[in-house]
Amino acid sequence: MIKIASKLEGDFLMSYDNTEETRDLASRYEFAIQPIAMKNTHHAKKTELLISQNLDWFLG
Repeated sequence: MIKIASKLEGDFLMSYDNTEETRDLASRYEFAIQPIAMKNTHHAKKTELLISQNLDWFLG
């Protein structure tokens, strides 16, 4: 999905599992990433990654 997103011409925002593989792929395609706190359907705490071309709007 990250490889496909690298070919998009418009803006996008996706969330994905916060794994080393995901972070490496996002970095390879020069995407901005930001870990965020989440809860899964069983209310267990975890983190996911926001991935986009630019997260300045989120980071303020």
